[in-house]
Amino acid sequence: MSILETILVFVAIPLAVFVFFALVTLRSKFASRPRYRPGQAWDYPPVWWSANPEGVGRRHAGDAEHGDTAPSKVRGGASGNW
Repeated sequence: MSILETILVFVAIPLAVFVFFALVTLRSKFASRPRYRPGQAWDYPPVWWSANPEGVGRRHAGDAEHGDTAPSKVRGGASGNW
């Protein structure tokens, strides 16, 4: 083997494979829009998400059984009081 073939086999081909996988891996990072970081202004309208959109606004069956019209005293969750 000549020195040119040796360099091609042991340097150029592995380097080409490395560059290919680097570009495939980082492709989405370069193509996407900038991410939101805490403290930045939020210029988008609010989006309400519910796992059960049909049940939004309905009262629980336990609340209706007792005839209460007062709001439920159940607390908890991500922003509740324990």
